[in-house]
Order: sequence, then C-alpha cells, then structure tokens
Amino acid sequence: MPSPQGAAISKSPSFLADGAHVGDGLRRFGNRRSLFWGILVAIFLCAGVDWFSASTRRLYVDEDSAAARQEGTVWQHFGVRGNEVVPEIISRDRARFVFPVSLGAPHSLLFSAYPEGAAEYQIRWRSDGTSRQIAARKITNAVSENIAIPAGKGELEFAVEGKIAWFDLRLTRKMFRWPAYLGAFLAVAFAMRNRPVSPAGQSRIGNWLALGLSTLLSLAAIEAGLRLRSLKLPPAILNARHDLGLFAPDPRWIESPRYKERLRPNLDTYCEWKFGDIVRMGFIPPELSEGQEHRYPFRTDAEGFRNPAVREQIDVAALGDSFTDAMASPVEEAWPARLEKITGRKVQNYGTSAFGPQQELYALRDYAIHHRPSHVILAFFAGNDLFDAERFDRWEREGDKPGEETTGWRLVKNFRRYQTLYLSTLTRVVTPQRNSQESVAAVSDRRTGELLPRFDRGIFEIPTEESGQLRFALMPPYLQKLATSHDEFERSRGWELTRATLLRMKETCHRAGSRLSIMFVPSKAEVYWPLVEHSLGPEELQRAIDFCCLYNHMKIRPEEIQANRLAQNELLRDFCARENIPFVDLTPALEKSAGAGHAVYYVDDDHLNAAGHEIAAQEMARFLAREP
Repeated sequence: MPSPQGAAISKSPSFLADGAHVGDGLRRFGNRRSLFWGILVAIFLCAGVDWFSASTRRLYVDEDSAAARQEGTVWQHFGVRGNEVVPEIISRDRARFVFPVSLGAPHSLLFSAYPEGAAEYQIRWRSDGTSRQIAARKITNAVSENIAIPAGKGELEFAVEGKIAWFDLRLTRKMFRWPAYLGAFLAVAFAMRNRPVSPAGQSRIGNWLALGLSTLLSLAAIEAGLRLRSLKLPPAILNARHDLGLFAPDPRWIESPRYKERLRPNLDTYCEWKFGDIVRMGFIPPELSEGQEHRYPFRTDAEGFRNPAVREQIDVAALGDSFTDAMASPVEEAWPARLEKITGRKVQNYGTSAFGPQQELYALRDYAIHHRPSHVILAFFAGNDLFDAERFDRWEREGDKPGEETTGWRLVKNFRRYQTLYLSTLTRVVTPQRNSQESVAAVSDRRTGELLPRFDRGIFEIPTEESGQLRFALMPPYLQKLATSHDEFERSRGWELTRATLLRMKETCHRAGSRLSIMFVPSKAEVYWPLVEHSLGPEELQRAIDFCCLYNHMKIRPEEIQANRLAQNELLRDFCARENIPFVDLTPALEKSAGAGHAVYYVDDDHLNAAGHEIAAQEMARFLAREP
C-alpha cells in the first residue's frame, strides 16, 4: 500500500499540469481582454481621425466656376465682418453660375444666403446626363443650407433672381460615420460583457481611462482658452491664422461715425510687414515674393495723422489715402515729408489709408483748413478713388452691406478640420519649419546669356539696361481698370460723386484763401504696362492678362489696355482745365524712371517705394516753384 507521502508525490505531476492549463487559460483570457480593449481604443482613435481629417473645399466663383456659362452680374468678394474675413459671392438681378466638381466621396454643400429684399434661388445637380433640383427657396431673410451631394463628377448650377450674398460656399466631405463606429463599439462591448476583470486589471483600466480623459479635457480646455483669447494671442499665432480668415483688429485704427475708420491720435508704436498687399490679398503665392522684412516707427499727432506734431500754421496741406500717409514706408520717405525737405515749406500730412474723396474733404474741413495753408494738394489715386467714393457714399446712406464691407484677402481654399484648431496652429508655430520658399532664378538665352522676359504666376521679370532685371507683381483689379474707357469713367457713379466732392474742396479752399491742386497718382499697372507690353510676346502677354483677370472672369485684350490706359488721367486733366484747378500728373515721371529699370513701387505691393515718393516730391517741388 503506498504511503501517504508516496500518494502525495504520485499526484503532484497531475496537479502541476492542471495548474499550467489554468495559467495558460488566464493568460489567454488576459490577452483576449487586452485585445478587446485595444480594439475599443482603435475604434475611438479611428473615429477621432475621421472627424478631424474631414476635408473642406471652398468654391470661389472667380476661380472654380465655368466662366463661359456665367450669366448676369456675379462677383467674388472677401468681406471683413467682425473679426473674420468671409468669402462672399455676390449675385444680382437675374444671374446664373455653374461649378464643375469631381467628388471621390459624398459631400455636403454648405452656405448661408443673405438676400437684399426679396430673392429666390434654385440649385440643380447635373451628372451623367441627368439633372435634379436639390434646393429651391424664396427668401426675404438670411438662410443656411446643408445639402447632400453624391460622389462622382457633376455640376452645381445656381440660378438666382434678386440680389443675394452667398457666404462661405463650400463642399465638406459628408461626415460623420458615427453609425459604423457606434455599432463596432457596441459589438466589442457586448463581447466583453461576461468577462470579469481582476481588481488589478480594473485599476490599470481606470488609470488609463483617467489619463486619456484628463488629456482630452486638458486639450479641450487649452483650445477653448486660445479661442477665447484669440485676438490677444502673439502676432506669430495671429499671422499663422491669416489664411483661415482671422482678422485681428489693428489697435492703430478707431471706428468713426464721420470717417468710418481712421487712425488713432497720439500713436507711438511700430509698423511691421514682410509681404505686400498683392501677396496678402492672395493674388500671388508668398514663395514667389522675396519677402523683405520692414519695421519702422509709426506715430500720429494729436489730430490723428502721420506728423511729428500739430503745427498752428502750415504752408502746404497734403490730402490723400495710403499714397499720402505712406503706411507701407517710414514717414520720412513719404512725399509730403520729402517735399518739406526739398522746398523748406511747412508741409503737413493729412493722408489716411483707405480714405476716398469724401473723407479727404472732411479732413480738409475738420483739420487742414484751420491751419491756413496757402496750398492744398490732393493726391488722387487712379487705382481705387472712384470706387472708394461709391463705397463711402453707400456706407453713409446704408451702412455696410454684404459685398460692400472692407475688403479682406483670399482664404485657403482646401483644408481639413484639424487645421482649424488653434492647437494645430500653435503646433505649427512652435515647430521649426523647413523654409519652403522657392529660389526663382532668372531665365536667360542659352546662346547669348541675355536675360529673357517672363511671367510666372503673377510675377513679371523684365530685363532692363540699367538695373539688369525688374521683378514686380501687378494688382489684378487695377490692371483690369486700365481697359475702362473715358466714357465709362465719365458715366460712372464714382466720377459723379468725385467731381462734386472736388468742387466742394475747391470752394472750401477758396473761402479760406488757399489754392487747391490735384496730383494724379497712377496705379503700378499703369506705370509698368509699357514695360510689360514691349517685353512680352503676344501669347505670353495675353496669358499674363488672363492670369490677372482670372479672379472675376473678365476677358481683356492688350489692345483695350493700350487704348484706354490713360483714360482716367485725361478725365481728371480735362476736369481740372475746365475748373481752373492746377493739375500735376506723376505718370510720365514714374514711367520714365521705371522704363530705365528703376523700381518705383514695391515688388509685391502696389504702393510707391522710397524712389517713387521721391519722384512725387520732386515733381510737386517743381510745381510749387512755378506757383506764386
């Protein structure tokens, strides 16, 4: 009979085997449980990635629509509304516009429609030879739409009656696949329902859940804090959100019930910029510009103008917009300051960026005339003064309406949802970025080595004898304006308002014993056009014009610009001759200097540089020397 000890010994191998099976089972159970938890985490991560990677494509009527099929009055605008720039498509009267699209997945068409009075619209989806109406409304108040668009190639056709502003028209990938994620989550949770978790496992799971939840809550709190403080964030973050439409208020400016906006008095700060207005408004990509850093003191006097101080008595009052206050330059380079240096006369600068003729009349009456100047020089800018006269008149009568607000800039067209997060912006700012600026080399003839003229995505490169090569971009709206005829200008509402304003200026000056003179400031496109026309071949010249006119589907031929380039000059000259107002046209002097290869405007900005301001000052000094 086996001893008890022997019996115990004889049973031990079986006991160990059973224990091993149990251990293997526990390990398999633990691995299976870990697998389930891993699947749950993966589902959660996939849902998050899917949500944040949703792509959006904005539709711009000047870039994306079929130009040949556009009817009626339709144009693209980027309006500043509050603290953001809003892409707006303005359609008026009876209009039609069509967007060809190709979608790899179902999307949603999103927009808000703001009518002026009663209006109606129909939207149709055309694909594979079929057409169906996807929206139709008669509206008197603003409405928002979220319309499903199927995957595939097709066309979105808009037919409009009345005036409507279409805010942020865009296509967003149809989201969110929540039924699939919820179903998968519930299936895994159901599979885990009868699988107990040990106390140690519960503790680990709890720790991981607490860590994940606290991380998410912390990130959400940081994002919310950044959004609440968005306008007070460092300039680097504000600049990084420029293409997303963040419009940070400039503390140098104040709202005015009389002037709309004007500079704040007694400023003592700095102005900094790297890219000019042609880049900032999205007409050329930043990588094509050389991006020169500018930083200089920016001060205003007690009246709110760029002068060292208010002077009781002055000799010359300079009126105008940004070509007079010279916001893009140090104030000592501005033509009023240079005119004072050249002539020794006391010249006070009353220019303010974005002012039009009516605001300049107010500045004359409210400020300049009280200092008893013998001469009042109005710098009339050919690029936008007539337009500014119309816009300010509408603002005085009706306030800002969609399509008539301060113009902003082009926003990024394609983006994903995560890119709109402030945390994403912060990451981009603090993470070192590789310099992606292209090095744009001049093109030369391989046989002779001679530099060749060319046009590249908005940048002109024109060889010149004195400087070697002149690089510049033109502001598309101002280039298009060169095709406008004398009769069109004369019939415009802008000229009607400007003419009446100039007569009131003359009367105000006459009563005060001052004499009004007008200095005509041409646009950069007007001055540089002869260089462009004489340097590029017919095909490349037309291609350059087409590129610049892309943003509103205008079709302009070089012959139209050649015939009408000086039409506005002649309009002002004829008016001044009839009204006995001295007239000085800067166009010949600026054109001569540019023709010799000297830059008189900034490369990627439409404003005069130091050389351009110097020419203006010299021309006005010669004019004043002839005046009694």
